[in-house]
Amino acid sequence: MKGLREVLAEIKPDIVHSHNLHPHLFQSMKWKSKLGYRLVAQLHFPTATGIDHLSARLLFKLVMWNLVKSQHEVDAFIAHTYMEKEWLVSEGIEGGLIHVVRFPGVPDELLVYRPRSDIHEKLSANTVITYISRIHPRKGQHLLVEATTHLKHYLRDLKVYIAGPPSDLKYLRELYALVDKLNLGKIVVIDPRPLSEEEKLDVIGSSDVFACTTLRDIHPIVILEALALKTPVVTTDVGAIPEMLNPVIISEEHSETVQSAVAQQIKEIVSITKADPKSISDAIVKLVGIKDPKYGGIFNIMIKPYLTSKIVDKLIQIYNNL
Repeated sequence: MKGLREVLAEIKPDIVHSHNLHPHLFQSMKWKSKLGYRLVAQLHFPTATGIDHLSARLLFKLVMWNLVKSQHEVDAFIAHTYMEKEWLVSEGIEGGLIHVVRFPGVPDELLVYRPRSDIHEKLSANTVITYISRIHPRKGQHLLVEATTHLKHYLRDLKVYIAGPPSDLKYLRELYALVDKLNLGKIVVIDPRPLSEEEKLDVIGSSDVFACTTLRDIHPIVILEALALKTPVVTTDVGAIPEMLNPVIISEEHSETVQSAVAQQIKEIVSITKADPKSISDAIVKLVGIKDPKYGGIFNIMIKPYLTSKIVDKLIQIYNNL
């Protein structure tokens, strides 16, 4: 990163917090002792969802080896999940250097956000199942389309809304072809564009169920946004999703004991299922109609460890200790 050393020398920071396994992390390690700051490294689990660029894949093992060899230059590593911490330890990073801070976070304000528009009115449907994500084979939108062949027999006046920027145009064309093949053109609505933040929140917050049918992921923030907006979630069992939605781990995060009745209620608003169209369909059918005020407190328990305020508190504690 050109000019980084000069900027650090001018600012004279107490702490440098570096994100991702990029050259600036190693630059910060190299100049640390001379410029006199503490260093925090947050790698964002690069192998969890796959490394896209060939050059990065070829360099990864060498770069990771170099980081492990020089880990004494890093004062703290931030892992987003216990799953990521286990990966760091398996690579050779000392466990005592690793702090679990539950990124990604959602703004506290989402807990009181009220949708300004209703996706039911927009689509003229009684029941709307939504999935918002970039449109890519990894995200598994085709599974939700295939699940709709089962859903249409259980849910009347149904619309399935799939939106997000297409990052694989070939896959987008395949999705349209699949909708036509399964004769779902009147039910499945594909909206291949980035939604504005307000539009995204309004769509998710007014939907009956948010269905995340991803095939390869780590901890999708959109699941947390849905829970903050008090929309039930059906998600596939991939990456750290089971950990981030685990009632026991959630209770440990805010020092509360989740009783069996509360744990059961959590299961009533969240369903973690196999990446199978029939299983996804069955899970969605069970969660339709859960948007009830009596579940508000359970949604709050689910989202509490991931609020921005909680993350900030943990980071400040780590910084203070350094």
